[in-house]
Amino acid sequence: MWKILAFIGIIAIYGGQKPENIMSGANEQNKISFGKAPVITANTDYLKMKSASKFVKDVDIDDVIAQKLISNYHIGDIKKIFEADQMLSIFMLLGRLIIILVIFTILWKTINRFTLRFVNSVIKSTHSYSEYTDEQSLANTATPILNSILRWVLISITLLIVLTEIGVDIMPIIYSFGVLGLAISIGAQTLVRDIISGILTLFEGIVAVGETVELNGQVGTIESMSLRAIEFRHSNGKMQVVSFSEINSLLNLSRNYSNCSIVVPVSHKTNILSVEEMYKDIFKKLKDDSQWGSSIIGDITLSGVLSITETATYVGCSIRTLPDPYDLFGKEFRRHVHIQLHERKIQLPQIANVVVNS
Repeated sequence: MWKILAFIGIIAIYGGQKPENIMSGANEQNKISFGKAPVITANTDYLKMKSASKFVKDVDIDDVIAQKLISNYHIGDIKKIFEADQMLSIFMLLGRLIIILVIFTILWKTINRFTLRFVNSVIKSTHSYSEYTDEQSLANTATPILNSILRWVLISITLLIVLTEIGVDIMPIIYSFGVLGLAISIGAQTLVRDIISGILTLFEGIVAVGETVELNGQVGTIESMSLRAIEFRHSNGKMQVVSFSEINSLLNLSRNYSNCSIVVPVSHKTNILSVEEMYKDIFKKLKDDSQWGSSIIGDITLSGVLSITETATYVGCSIRTLPDPYDLFGKEFRRHVHIQLHERKIQLPQIANVVVNS
């Protein structure tokens, strides 16, 4: 490679000493001639360079490249690139590119801080369930996504500006991006719907990680959330990833409070007041219990007779408790009901057996 550079330097010096080697013509100052290649061995510049054996050997790949340079171009025309006006244009172009690079760097470093503040402000203004969910976890989920989008937009715009500065027509590129975006939007409709639903779910705080929900009829716990899907742990321990577009129903069982409903069928002969008295005694006992008392946040509500059938009378009550997705308080209350029914000798419904003699 150093041979080629030495060759170009000698030819440039020689061309500067021999101005008659520069091609004449109407466009001499602005163009480099690309004429038909002359015979290499008859070229005077080539013969002079061949005599400089200390730079170029007779049989070398650099020889071939040097012959091509001499045969296709007039070296004197290459000197015009380094004239004052050409150098000024190059330096101005480099200056504009440096300014673009500086602005790009400043915006790149500003995006992260801007998106973090923007996401936090949106969460504070739209998040209605901050006492149940962690705002910082929502910000940590949404901020990287928004960062990525803004940075790709910044890279695309900067690239188009740079191409415009160096004289490239960017309209075909813009048309290509438009067609590509249309194709992606058509082919990824489900993904776009998942992301939009995920953004709304995260910012509205409908559910949060760690809460127990009823998802599409199945009760389980949310272990993690993204803008596209929910990691759902079933009550039997199975893990399922459910995208937002696949969610038909979503019930949050961990918010505010739960209502524990108790219904007991008794015989038609049973005194309803005795059943209601049993409910009150069990409620008082559980309220005084150190384990279950803290779960109760309201008084017992006697529902009276809910229905009467041919075989039984149904008597019910309800108690408001802390969120109890798996009805643990209700199971304990029914256990005491079962014990009290036997201790109080409350008659349960009897199913009559009918025997038909043929």
